[in-house]
Amino acid sequence: MKVKELMTTKVITVRPTATIEQVADVLHTYRFTGVPVADEKGRLLGVIMERDFITADSKLYLPTYIKMLKDLDFVQNDKKHLSSEVQSIMKATAADVMNSNIVTAAPDDTMEHVAELFATKRVNPIPVVDDNFHIAGVISRSDLIKLYSPKNIEAKREAPPRILDMTAEKSYTEIDKNFAFVSKIRASIWFLISMAFLVIGFILGVLWVIDY
Repeated sequence: MKVKELMTTKVITVRPTATIEQVADVLHTYRFTGVPVADEKGRLLGVIMERDFITADSKLYLPTYIKMLKDLDFVQNDKKHLSSEVQSIMKATAADVMNSNIVTAAPDDTMEHVAELFATKRVNPIPVVDDNFHIAGVISRSDLIKLYSPKNIEAKREAPPRILDMTAEKSYTEIDKNFAFVSKIRASIWFLISMAFLVIGFILGVLWVIDY
């Protein structure tokens, strides 16, 4: 059986300019494990897997981390003083996280070959492209319910370090420090307010005793 006989031809893709939140929304809405990134002409540029949202060093899940950054009041109120790393993370797009080292299949490839790719490359789904690298379809593991590869070889995803990972690490360190600083300031303010009420209460008590 050939790939073109089993592949899905109605392919949902994202543009390289899509935000991280938009890509995550596509994955969660359609319950995908990955989504192709294509230009306006339908040419494949990369693929984003769910695991690509996890940074290399900090193990941060980028969609949640970005949302947290945007929701923090001191980030919203003081954007101009944020470092370039934090601002870069908040503006991250599909192009920043996509894997350009793409595993693809051709329409005339056999299903045995595709099963081998699933087993050895640990990717899902696999974009199907023509000779000009335009997306013709997509094929996933769910399409192979009755077919499987006898060679279940584990392979780690080999990808060059991303600038985004290093940027996320720096931004996380900065936010962590700022959050701790803001928390200390707020704690100090509440302590001073509590002490002020205590002193005022003591003075009023003394005055009440003197009056009587």
